[in-house]
Amino acid sequence: MQSDLENRKVAGIARSAYAWLMVSNAMSEIQATASELEGIAEVTRLVERENPLVRLTVGDHEVELPPSLVALITAGAGALGQGSALTLMSEEAEVSPSEAAKLLGVSRQYVDRLVAKGVLPVRRMPHSQYRKIPARSVLAHLAVKQSKREGLASILDAAEQAGLQY
Repeated sequence: MQSDLENRKVAGIARSAYAWLMVSNAMSEIQATASELEGIAEVTRLVERENPLVRLTVGDHEVELPPSLVALITAGAGALGQGSALTLMSEEAEVSPSEAAKLLGVSRQYVDRLVAKGVLPVRRMPHSQYRKIPARSVLAHLAVKQSKREGLASILDAAEQAGLQY
């Protein structure tokens, strides 16, 4: 059973995450500050227990968090605790070319070329020059890019192990 202090720590992190989710745009990045790392490590230890019961208290109301939200908090706390930044977005979200470039780790101009070639679909906003790209397409392109990079690395490793020069 979790102590009252443990419940308050988890509730504080969950409340912050909930508030962020309520006000976020299509894509928002979260980075932990140095002063938050100890609290994040404690939350990670608490919620990694088998079948953790996590309660969120907002004002006079208390609710038990569903396992899917506890899993999200656990994954997020683990990544933030390791110093990684997190980007959360809905699968149905659309991103700007600049946001797509940030996700892909490339320049906005390169994203413009991917759009021009038809690699990434784009939707023009009505009566505007603004364009939106489905986040799902950007993430799929990123997965293909990473898969190709991993495939090339495995080919190079195999060649090196076989003593082949390249």
